[in-house]
Amino acid sequence: MKETKIQLSQAEMELMCNAEIILTKNKVMEKAKLLLEDIQTEMTGYIKQNTALAENHFFQNSPKISRGENYLGLPYLILDYPRKFEQESIAAIRTMFWWGHFFSITLHLTGSARILLQRKIGDHYTVLANSNYYIGINKDPWMHHFEKDNYSRLDQMTEEAFRQQCKEAMHLKIACKIPLHAWETAPDVLWNEWKWLVHNCLG
Repeated sequence: MKETKIQLSQAEMELMCNAEIILTKNKVMEKAKLLLEDIQTEMTGYIKQNTALAENHFFQNSPKISRGENYLGLPYLILDYPRKFEQESIAAIRTMFWWGHFFSITLHLTGSARILLQRKIGDHYTVLANSNYYIGINKDPWMHHFEKDNYSRLDQMTEEAFRQQCKEAMHLKIACKIPLHAWETAPDVLWNEWKWLVHNCLG
């Protein structure tokens, strides 16, 4: 057999030979999943205790946690609740853990849900802009990174421009992010942001 032309760098060789790296990564992913499961439990309990929200058609589907290994090359977890994904309409709040980058929470609306709620969301420009929120500007609704070609900071755009984006966008995405080093406080922040979005944008 001919000698392989596929060569490893010294750094790649060291990583390949170190099983602890993958084992540690698996432990971190499991702990991140447990963190999202705790938030999920709080979410479902909260909705059950609130009759008006429990009867809201956006919350008819149970929450779901999805795991992937390759969003732009890196592992991730996404908790969707509410999660109404239909061909003509989407209404979801997506809580994400993305390895090496951030936690995030995103309100994602398309179709009839966007038409129904865009004015209500526009009315909250000041609060959202003062809370480090972003609005999606990418034509691809399934991009989650916060680079300038995907999200714009609300505190760097006018209220008029924000309302116009809410009105004209094919898909409306409002999101904020929490750094991974804020692991200890991230669950409370994500939980509180979720409640705010539920009551002020969906309720």
